[in-house]
Amino acid sequence: MKKIVLVFVATLACSTMAMASSIAISTQANWWSQSAADRETQEIVDNANASSVERFTSSQGAALADWVKAHTGDGVSDLLILCGVIPESIYPAVNAQPDGSLVELFLDDGNCIINTGDWIFYIGSAGTHGSAALPYIMDISAMEMWDDDTPVYVTAEGRQYTPSLKDFATDRAIHFDALEGDWYAELVLALAADGNRAEPVILHNSVTGGRVGFFFQTADQDNDPRGEVISEWINNWFLPKLGGTDPFARKPNPKNGSMITGTAVQGSWGAGDLATQHDVYFGESYDEVSAATPDDAAVYVGRQAVTQLPMGVAGGVAPDGLVPGKTYYWRVDEVAEGNPDSPWTGPVWSFFVQPLTAWNPSPPDGGVYVKPDKVLTWSKGTGAIYHMIYFGNSYDEV
Repeated sequence: MKKIVLVFVATLACSTMAMASSIAISTQANWWSQSAADRETQEIVDNANASSVERFTSSQGAALADWVKAHTGDGVSDLLILCGVIPESIYPAVNAQPDGSLVELFLDDGNCIINTGDWIFYIGSAGTHGSAALPYIMDISAMEMWDDDTPVYVTAEGRQYTPSLKDFATDRAIHFDALEGDWYAELVLALAADGNRAEPVILHNSVTGGRVGFFFQTADQDNDPRGEVISEWINNWFLPKLGGTDPFARKPNPKNGSMITGTAVQGSWGAGDLATQHDVYFGESYDEVSAATPDDAAVYVGRQAVTQLPMGVAGGVAPDGLVPGKTYYWRVDEVAEGNPDSPWTGPVWSFFVQPLTAWNPSPPDGGVYVKPDKVLTWSKGTGAIYHMIYFGNSYDEV
């Protein structure tokens, strides 16, 4: 019995420690002096209320990589602060690992990365990545930040969370019209007059939970109040909102937007930190699933205690089997009885069932200006071994 008690106490202590967000700062600077970066990041260390704030210099890339690994998959949103340079140890030069780098895995795990200095991820410690790095890491097609001396004006949220922030001119503002997929602007602290450009700003991925932020992406401005404003944002917004718990459902299986190869799958998800039960919705219409309440019997599966959803089997949703070629949508709202903020409405996830027929042709159906020596390719239907191909210049004959 004594050993059991000791194990329980140790487990409880580890669990408690895991609930507190940690902060790492990579101090290597670009677009502002190293002495200013050392001064401003020390201000963050002195003033941020996080349980742990660690600084890593340009010679400590391996140690930073170890920190990133240790805080990927720890069940809490941690924060990485960059000063205009991304170390090669977490994103190899020059865009040598566009997918699956340590920094991307850290971001996709629901953590947060903010940058002050040059365009985020543009400059690496071992070379210039250019404008390609940010789209690679965020998994979007492109990102627009080309600006110089763009005036931005403090918003109501800016005054609330960062009282030291004043109107200023940024050189690399985020452009909202470049966002796509599951990314959206979650917090806008200062906004340009056109309503499309902002900085400081926090972007959030509604599926992975990852966040990227931009603070004073300005050139040769050592006196910008970076440390003061970032510390205020950490203490007034980041830690109260994310430092302890994440109430939303996350990490769906099948992954959002993925394809499955059979007509049945065991669905699952990661529970929100406060959830004791889960309201589950499933259907063939995005709009219906997105707007559904427990009164919508056609898509409301029910309230359950487990984080699993059998799909395409008897006793689960779509009991006669998932239909090849069809897209399905599902949503999980997390429930904590007695909590006034419950339930927490989750994002709509989707997956696609591999069709029986050939699909995904290249060139695409209806494509124009195709090279005359183009090799035709396609994705095979479920279970296909051979392919019978017809080709010609007459629709009726083919």
